Amino acid sequence: GSYELSGRGINLYVRVMSMTAPAAGSEIEIRSYSGAVYAVRQDVDEDGDVTLDFNISNQNRMAGAFNILDVYTNASLFVNEVSTSPLQPLKVYWQPASIRYGTYFCQTNYKGGSCPRGKGIYLLGGSDSGGDTDEYDDDVLYHEYAHYLEAMVGAQDSPGGRHYLTDNDSDLRLAWSEGLGGFFPGAVKSWLKEFHPDRLSTHPSNNSTYFVDTVGSTAAISIDMANPSRVFCLWGEDCFVYSSSEVAVAKVLHGLRETFGMQAIWNVFRGYMPSGTVHPSTLESFWDGWIQQRSPDAQELSLLHDIFEDRLIYYQSDDFESDDDHEDSRKLAACTGNCPGERHYLYNHNGSDLDLIAFDAQSGRSYLIETLDLSNGADTQIRILDAMQNVVIDQNGQTMVNNDRPGTVYCYQYDNPCRIHNDDSMLSSSLVFVPGESAHYFIEVKTSPSKPAAAGRYGSYSLRILEQ
Repeated sequence: GSYELSGRGINLYVRVMSMTAPAAGSEIEIRSYSGAVYAVRQDVDEDGDVTLDFNISNQNRMAGAFNILDVYTNASLFVNEVSTSPLQPLKVYWQPASIRYGTYFCQTNYKGGSCPRGKGIYLLGGSDSGGDTDEYDDDVLYHEYAHYLEAMVGAQDSPGGRHYLTDNDSDLRLAWSEGLGGFFPGAVKSWLKEFHPDRLSTHPSNNSTYFVDTVGSTAAISIDMANPSRVFCLWGEDCFVYSSSEVAVAKVLHGLRETFGMQAIWNVFRGYMPSGTVHPSTLESFWDGWIQQRSPDAQELSLLHDIFEDRLIYYQSDDFESDDDHEDSRKLAACTGNCPGERHYLYNHNGSDLDLIAFDAQSGRSYLIETLDLSNGADTQIRILDAMQNVVIDQNGQTMVNNDRPGTVYCYQYDNPCRIHNDDSMLSSSLVFVPGESAHYFIEVKTSPSKPAAAGRYGSYSLRILEQ
């Protein structure tokens, strides 16, 4: 910019500070751990017009503060394209040669978090002897900005804790939050590539949806969030599936952005997630908001299902929904040996889904009735009912109701080894049924009324009746 300075007998200098003015669309400040704003200055000695070139070499560690400022200015400008509401001020704390706090967004001192300087984003600064730094890891910076948006604009319910890209049994709240963080860098960079390529810190020919995190000169993480490679998964199987996978969530969001645009995603994130639901922020809640806001027609619904089904996420009725009344319920035969189960989806946008399956049982025989292959946050409860729809008591005096397999233990602490996994190990159900009389019975399967917060209201499971 051009500025006029006047004065005699004084020393003049120009100082550039690592902060934006409100006119930039968001107030952003990059501060040290002591709370000081980073700044560089240059003396003005000559009379008349002077051109000052502030060129901070990346050999100067202070330059990192201005890269952080650039990245977060890009992020705020991107958000301003889809939002009419001003963003709340953002403070970022970073200090060269300091690994005191790590990299994270912190809103309050809760859930083991630490906000030593108050609410804001904290970034790794390495150490005198090296170590990981994040001031030039743009994707990591964008990731933390997404968490800032969750807290300031959307809704933030994640319990936090340890998580890995290849996990697909995570707490649904965590998978949503980290998936949003994995999606956001690619969304911003795709926008920059199209409209402001001069602001990209990578070559425009690079794939915008790649997420890269470096340690020194090495890419510790490099993954295309829109097209994740199976090379990262054990045995070459696709592990980036289900609503309990952060990468699957990121890929779904990229699919929605490419098909419907960023504005549609933002409208649900901003208009529904914070106040439109009593349920925690998960991909389930995002789906609910999309359906409520847009009332999609058959064509849009088909496109949605294609995007979600690509990650094995089924927010839709299964093939047996017409059998959910005991008068119309279809029979499932008991099997022996290692037989597969029958696949079902627990989904009903207008309320809780309930599956009712009929079977014939012989008096005195033993049947193992179980749900297995749970995914997408399913937590099942099974009950065995008689023809009058009463819960059965078998000949051993056992009431035929089960929420979880015997021996299941919940610790409710995400980092604890007994944390809740969204899989068969904790959330499936099983009953051994020895009928007192030969008769026509019904198996009722629904979402457990005592499901943990880590699980969901929807989900997929298989049902098997095994004659022992």
